[in-house]
Amino acid sequence: MITSREKSPRFNILKVLLLGIILFTGFLTKAQTFTLEQCIDTALLYNRSIRLSEQDINLATEKNKEAKANLIPKLNGMTDYRYYTDLPYQLMPAAAFGGAEGTYKEVQFGVPQSLNANLQLTVPLYNPLVISAIKTSGVANELSRIQKLKTDEEVVIEVSNAYYNAQILLNQLAFIDSNIINTNKLVQTTLLLYQQQIAKGTDVDRLKLQLDQLSNQRNTVFSQDQQVINVLKFLMGKPISDSIEVTLRGRSAIEADFQPQITTDMLIIDKKIALNSSELKGLKNTRLPSLGVYGVYGTTGFGNTGPNSFFNFHPIGYVGAQLSIPLFSGTVTSHKIVQKRIEIDKSNILKEQITEKTKLDRINAEMQYVLATKNIATVNVQIELAKKIYDNTVLQNKQGMASITDLLMADNALRESQQNFIVALINLRKAELEFKHVTGNLITVKN
Repeated sequence: MITSREKSPRFNILKVLLLGIILFTGFLTKAQTFTLEQCIDTALLYNRSIRLSEQDINLATEKNKEAKANLIPKLNGMTDYRYYTDLPYQLMPAAAFGGAEGTYKEVQFGVPQSLNANLQLTVPLYNPLVISAIKTSGVANELSRIQKLKTDEEVVIEVSNAYYNAQILLNQLAFIDSNIINTNKLVQTTLLLYQQQIAKGTDVDRLKLQLDQLSNQRNTVFSQDQQVINVLKFLMGKPISDSIEVTLRGRSAIEADFQPQITTDMLIIDKKIALNSSELKGLKNTRLPSLGVYGVYGTTGFGNTGPNSFFNFHPIGYVGAQLSIPLFSGTVTSHKIVQKRIEIDKSNILKEQITEKTKLDRINAEMQYVLATKNIATVNVQIELAKKIYDNTVLQNKQGMASITDLLMADNALRESQQNFIVALINLRKAELEFKHVTGNLITVKN
């Protein structure tokens, strides 16, 4: 027999649980609520992976500027001081000094000290290597921007998955809270029937056991929800200490009619082919001559030491042109050209593979989305029907027309339909996200 002293602790626990639910709900109202779009916008600004990819763009931009700077004229200052401990020798014809024809005499020219101070201006007129480097670095810069867009999409997928998981867990919490309230009512009703010797003590115990199980389940789901929220805050680039809440979206599917766009995978492979083609052209340009002009202006000083020491300066200036023609560098360049052509062939094959894979993914994603949309509509109907059966069974139980076993069966059917809804909701959210991804609509603007 169940006494009031035995039932009092359980009801106190239940009151504490319900009070905790109320306090938790009040706590959530103080947290900042984010829609999925707001979470994505925040992540696109503050996510650390995106910020790293932005630095890659800045680095590629600077490399392109560096390549362009090689076309700018260069000005260099040069100075050279020399003190000869032994003056260099020159051979002079001996006939100049009255000697025999065909013989030479060693002669030392110059003074011990010399100083050169010059300015040299070099102007490249045509340098095919520099031109190729500018084009290649420009293509690499464009590729880094597309790869940043790829990173954006990956972050959008991660944020969306975390957000959807949080929404699903909120749905589970809502179902559990509703079941706790309903089971608590059944415990009270069955306890009264037991006191009137209409119900059995085991019926009360079975309902109290179910209530404890629901309480434990709620604690588990609540902990999972907090973990998912923390992951979401990390992906958004927000401090873990911030309090945020996701919106509890409706059960119906999103109306989605995405027009296929070119995907980032296709943009990346096209740009990689362009990069390889530019590098191939640069290798071929190594066989072309380069032309530049230069000018030098400065002064040269000569001096002597000793009792008759002096140091006199004399101006110097000249202009010139330099033509560099590569004649033979072995077969290194030829092998590099062949390697680059092989890379281009591989990229073209990969492009064909990506094209066919994209078609396949779009067909499968659309089928999965249509199926998930139908399933969510079906389980919604099932939930309403299970709830109707449960309410009628509760009423029949109060009237003595249904047993506790019938009531528990109806409750289990309701919870099973709720679980089916959670599974269908997970499948729907995944199908929506995959449909957006394969149609190129995760991020609508393609730069």
